[in-house]
Amino acid sequence: MDKILVVDKVTKEYPGRVAVSNISFQVNKGSIHGFLGPNGAGKSTTMKMIAGLLPSSMGEIFLFDQKVSSQNVDIKNQLGLLPENAPLYVDMKVENYLQFVAKLHKVKNVNDQVNKVMEDLHLTEVRNRLIGNLSKGYRQRVGLAQAIVYDAPFLILDEPTNGLDPQTVVELRDFIKKLSSTKTILFSSHVLSEVEQLCDQITIIHKGKIRASGDLKEIHRKFRQGISIKLGIGCGEVLPDLSNFGKYEIHHHSTLPLEEQYQLTFEAEKDIRSDLGKFILDRGLKLMTLTVESPELEDIFLHMTETKK
Repeated sequence: MDKILVVDKVTKEYPGRVAVSNISFQVNKGSIHGFLGPNGAGKSTTMKMIAGLLPSSMGEIFLFDQKVSSQNVDIKNQLGLLPENAPLYVDMKVENYLQFVAKLHKVKNVNDQVNKVMEDLHLTEVRNRLIGNLSKGYRQRVGLAQAIVYDAPFLILDEPTNGLDPQTVVELRDFIKKLSSTKTILFSSHVLSEVEQLCDQITIIHKGKIRASGDLKEIHRKFRQGISIKLGIGCGEVLPDLSNFGKYEIHHHSTLPLEEQYQLTFEAEKDIRSDLGKFILDRGLKLMTLTVESPELEDIFLHMTETKK
């Protein structure tokens, strides 16, 4: 798979502290790559270095096989950036601002491109309004519009849905998903359920160091260290000994209206559902629920960042 972004042994030092230390990760073409970490972990510093806004102290960053630097203008035209606080000129009208950004990046057919982006992000009705008079939701749409108006193939989106109303969140999330069909996206968010919905790869950074990076499903699998199963039998029935299937733990047992439900973890990674189901039925028990459970991204994140709930 093509590597669009390669961060190779990058360190950023400030007087008296190290913001990021010897970090390495990559982003593959066509992915939405979640970049996660608690406040102060080094996310913003790393994204600024990737965007060429901040030099690294050591290490190298490559985007489209070109070394990223503040002087490399060609790279900046291939990268669209939406920082947490969008760089908006509040005294400009929406349409004029987007035309200004498009011209800076030497977009051909500026008006056509600006009109398309405004339609895609439902900005047409506010095209002649001052940005400073817009709601936060509309400002965020304008911020996203300026990141994509010059059709950059790689996007960095830092907390794009932070603080927005639920309807705007859903609309922007759907739009970002559509963007991924033609663009590669580095996506930062504190909303972990949002990351699970959108991202196929993630990198977790904590205290300036990478704690995990790669395919989201693979990280789930490694974190699980066994197979976790939700098993439900008839209400009032007793769970038999399951040691024939290897060592296991019962993490939780609850009595529901129609079933006794158990959360079980078996040491073996093999999917044992078929044999386990037959085992339950052969003992005359009712099989109400039998599903493989994956750990929540929240569990993985808290484990990797050594944070307590």
